[in-house]
Amino acid sequence: MTEETSNEPVLSDDEKSALLEGMSTGEVEVHSSDGPSYASVAEFELGPRSRIVTNSYPRLQSLNRQFAGRISKQIEVLLNAECDVTSTGIETCTYSEIGERSNGLSLLLEFSPQPLNGSALINLDATLVEVMVETFYGGSGNEPLHQDADFFTPGEIIVAMLFGRSVISTIAEVWKPMTDLSPELLGSHLSSGVIDSVDGGDPVIAAEFELTIGDKKQLFHIIWPLATVASLIPVFEGQRRERDVAEDTRWEKSIRARVVESIVKISSNVGKTHMTLGEIADLTPGDVITIGNPEKSTVFARQVPILEGRFGVHQGRHAIEATQWISADSQVESATN
Repeated sequence: MTEETSNEPVLSDDEKSALLEGMSTGEVEVHSSDGPSYASVAEFELGPRSRIVTNSYPRLQSLNRQFAGRISKQIEVLLNAECDVTSTGIETCTYSEIGERSNGLSLLLEFSPQPLNGSALINLDATLVEVMVETFYGGSGNEPLHQDADFFTPGEIIVAMLFGRSVISTIAEVWKPMTDLSPELLGSHLSSGVIDSVDGGDPVIAAEFELTIGDKKQLFHIIWPLATVASLIPVFEGQRRERDVAEDTRWEKSIRARVVESIVKISSNVGKTHMTLGEIADLTPGDVITIGNPEKSTVFARQVPILEGRFGVHQGRHAIEATQWISADSQVESATN
């Protein structure tokens, strides 16, 4: 390359002008072996951030699939219409990122997954709420009306809360093998409002589900703040909890101490006698049933035999003198005899 050619500009003034004109008008001249051709420039819109679907919680994904299968039947009963729910993925992000993807108004149902600390949310798009309300009242659903709305009617909130109760009861049923939840709905919030229990920067696990009502498909999310389900993260990841010998020993001591202090009902048989069915049928109020002086008596704790003893009188009161404890082996032996 000569010094003269190296100083030449990459683009000539005419080429710069043509490029600027094409950019401003939306037409760019493209030269090829077939001659010049023109291509239009389409507008590019920066959409919401791409979803990050994680596979790091296989146990939670399995629970979500079970949840989807069971909640479908409950929603069918609630709406009296054919419904189907499918688990479409899990996403780990911040709470604010969930809100940024919403195209409009949505309703947030807050619930307390006791005994877990904190709250969780059910995110329902306004279109989904409208479809559920229309179906609940026997309609087939109309075109979305909430595109520019900034509130939900009391009737819409009531139907959404009924849906929310079905959701949390199914969660408690599906999660029972993992943890015993007693969830409770706390209330509803607009997506544009402020929720005290969740901050925009809080990390959350968003479980996405697709709800099909008739021929209409909508998405809803169950949002679990990481702080709420922190104790269950190892279980979500499929890890087994190792037994802690020291902790087991503490539990054993605690249980033993409480068992000793437990109050149980003690009872015993006073005596036995034999009568015919005819004699029993002839009994009238005031008749006396003669029972021989019992020599032995069995003591029961909540109807479980625990010891045998001799029946007698102690300090002017009827009492039983314990002679031996009844073991499981002796119960089996007496039953066989």
